Amino acid sequence: MRTIRQLINPEKKVYIFLKNKAIQSRFMSDTEREGITFGDKVKPTERYADDIMALNADGTICFLGWAGRMCYHYGGNTAVRIDYEKYIDGSDDYVINP
Repeated sequence: MRTIRQLINPEKKVYIFLKNKAIQSRFMSDTEREGITFGDKVKPTERYADDIMALNADGTICFLGWAGRMCYHYGGNTAVRIDYEKYIDGSDDYVINP
């Protein structure tokens, strides 16, 4: 079974695309189950997810501001973009190419 911690990359930004409310809820539950929190130690299920979340090298998650969204869309190879629905379904094409 794939885990969120397996996606942590100390060299690149990791962005998780969450297609709909069901996938957003699943992501927040999965992160909490793995012991991942927001940077301020708040449990993921205590907040709503956004359509794109960042997974940091220190094992925390955070929301994206405008700069993060620009990096997600135009950052080229400086970031890894993950389609979380495909990732949890076991698809091999879960990486979104810029």
